[in-house]
Amino acid sequence: MAIDRLRVTNHEVWGKLVKTWATGINYLGDGNDYPLPKTIEEFKQQLATAQVFASVPEWAKSIRFVSSDSDEIVVRLPPKHMIEDSEELLAKPGATYPIPDFYRRIFQGMDPVIPEADRLKVHAERIGDYTVSICA
Repeated sequence: MAIDRLRVTNHEVWGKLVKTWATGINYLGDGNDYPLPKTIEEFKQQLATAQVFASVPEWAKSIRFVSSDSDEIVVRLPPKHMIEDSEELLAKPGATYPIPDFYRRIFQGMDPVIPEADRLKVHAERIGDYTVSICA
């Protein structure tokens, strides 16, 4: 079964919104205020106002922001069932690895091709990166 996930269309604006929440400085330059959302409804509203063009899954009922200090490592663990769901989908013959659209720009319009034998390796690498990357 494919679990619905938060899907972002405008990754640049999404990144600017995250920077805004983290710093309190409006990186969007649109004159709106973006206080850290306390509810999923506030989150959805800010996504719409900022024009992130994201779809928030129906199962999402609350939101939590995790911030770290400069002298601390935070390892963000994904839910076990979502890892298992992704592994199941990636193991299917002919499956493709879902990569955000902005990678096409980086690769000059080409879709990065991940060989079938490397899909679960890339999955592990991306999860590892996602859990500890801070602003890089």
